[in-house]
Amino acid sequence: MSDSSLDELIDELEDVLADGRRLPFGMVLVNEDKILDIVDKMRVAVPDEIKQARRVVQEQERLLNEAQARVQQVLTEQGLLDAVQAERERILLQAEQEAIAIRNGADVYAREVLEDLDEQLVKLLTSVRNGLESLSHVE
Repeated sequence: MSDSSLDELIDELEDVLADGRRLPFGMVLVNEDKILDIVDKMRVAVPDEIKQARRVVQEQERLLNEAQARVQQVLTEQGLLDAVQAERERILLQAEQEAIAIRNGADVYAREVLEDLDEQLVKLLTSVRNGLESLSHVE
């Protein structure tokens, strides 16, 4: 699969629908192979975008852990660990809250992407079923 984003795939899906042959009663006859190819690409793209969001969160957590370790080292070397313990706890709590917010943001993004995909697929499925229903009356 190419590096197409989910937005590009949705645009491509819309183009295929727009290129479809218009039938009476608001129905559209579309190229099934193109639609199925786009849906397959979407199935691959959604997990990739979720993985990418998780990688960002993991990298943030790694950087945070490295920074905490470095702060610990510097404070220990300077003998100031006891004096700054309260500030350390505040920073750790803030970092944990930010990590949670980042994770939640990634989950919200993933949910939005999946909901959008679901909406597009429902529209597509409805269009396909309407076309089939229309064609079933033609014999």
